[in-house]
Amino acid sequence: MEDVLLNYLQTRKLPSALGNEAKTVSPVSEPASWTTRALAHDGDVFTKSSLPYPLCALFSLVDNHQDYSTSAQELAAFLKKLCGQHPLEELMAQALQARFPRVWTERFLFILLEVQPSDWQTAGYVLQFRHLKRLLLRVERKTPLNTVESSMARELIAALSLSRFLDFEPFCRHAAATFKLMQDGQIPVSGDMGLLIYLIRCESAAMCERKHWLENDLASGDPDSVARLSPHLKLLEDRMHKAQELAQRLGAFGTIQNGPMGLEDAMGPYLFSHFLECLLKVPALAGLKETLDLQRAKRIPTRDLIALSSLCRWVSEARGATGGPLEWVRLALTAYDRGHFRIDVAGSLPSVEVILSEAKVERDGTLVLGNFGENPYSSWIARDDLTRPYRSSNPDRLAPNLRSLVLANLHRDQVLLKMLDNAKVYGAPGLIEAIVEGSRSSLVHSKIATRSELHAGAVNGRVPVALLRSAVSIPTALLRSLIHPSHIAFSEMKVLYRNRSTLRPEVGEELHAFLKQAYAI
Repeated sequence: MEDVLLNYLQTRKLPSALGNEAKTVSPVSEPASWTTRALAHDGDVFTKSSLPYPLCALFSLVDNHQDYSTSAQELAAFLKKLCGQHPLEELMAQALQARFPRVWTERFLFILLEVQPSDWQTAGYVLQFRHLKRLLLRVERKTPLNTVESSMARELIAALSLSRFLDFEPFCRHAAATFKLMQDGQIPVSGDMGLLIYLIRCESAAMCERKHWLENDLASGDPDSVARLSPHLKLLEDRMHKAQELAQRLGAFGTIQNGPMGLEDAMGPYLFSHFLECLLKVPALAGLKETLDLQRAKRIPTRDLIALSSLCRWVSEARGATGGPLEWVRLALTAYDRGHFRIDVAGSLPSVEVILSEAKVERDGTLVLGNFGENPYSSWIARDDLTRPYRSSNPDRLAPNLRSLVLANLHRDQVLLKMLDNAKVYGAPGLIEAIVEGSRSSLVHSKIATRSELHAGAVNGRVPVALLRSAVSIPTALLRSLIHPSHIAFSEMKVLYRNRSTLRPEVGEELHAFLKQAYAI
């Protein structure tokens, strides 16, 4: 391993040697092994522990990635710490030229380019009012509605004095025209502004109800089913959050804003400009600098960039090109224009027909045109939030990580309640205890306290203690059934009672009553 590491360092002497090798080494011209299994984690030439600092720290940061927004902030903090101590251009060149797994390289690029949706992108979806139109159409067709939907429909019909479904369309067009007026820098009249804000909030409420319907419609808590549904729920939640933020900003007379670039926003303008200047020092980093400049100009939301990069990957690999993730991402940025994309797939048909047939796109000869404002292209994004593998007929190619999947759904009570019925979930060591510690739902805690398979046995033996320590209040009768030597040892009961100041009062009282009756105190 020492010989391999020494050879690695000698072949990448920076910055002097890198300038001489820039003509022969390019981050765009990656070997064909990008698409083979030779670069899997268990087959890396350089293990994480063998990498020199700060490359080792960067590898760990990206490898431990959870979500792109958080990772972009962590990367910014790391680069700010390195400023003045280590050449940033050397680190970036090492990261791109090292034969790291494709998954790592993709994740690193999407963290670098992370961008939140801009107001005009949020409005592009929300101002179509799809969920409100679906609701009003169900009213006109006399389809049964639940209590929340009925209340929402009555309020909307009364507020806008609607007599039929077609009466709603002029209000939608008027709201869209008002937003366009604001986008052009003009100030609309208060009545038009009020209508726009009101309809955005109604659409957000309708999206919330749609999310609840999807959660309740889940047939079972099978991890594969939940893994397929989770991205759709996450997308709805993000759009609801962005719509509510937009309505609040407009209500406070705020301006239409572009989405912030995570790395630039976290580093600050001065340090980020220094970072860009560092990239200019090394010719081999010209491709990365161009990609960053394109993203700063176009501000493509991370999710849209991943989906479009998948299509560019398929086109590139179908043509037999040897480019890697950086080339796919740059092609995606070039093809994107304010929510629309235009890609020439000549030379890649019929290989890309599989991925094109799954989404709504327009065709003009070999040109493929799409609109992210109308379609999220979710099937083009793999389960690991990266590009979809070439010729993969199943976008969910990876078996879901059960623990990560469950913890990602802790705030979705209906999904979690169904997952608790699955033997894979309550048979995983420590998983039910993690649910108790992370969930804030009394329904979830009550179900765990009621079902013996969820709080008993060798796998879930620590769950009763976690329930007693939890801040979530559940019925006293359920607590009383857990305070028994068959669930909790006397010694642990005494420890809990001695530290009763950290417990809920009813838990302390039940412990006292039981220990006193058992002559243990």
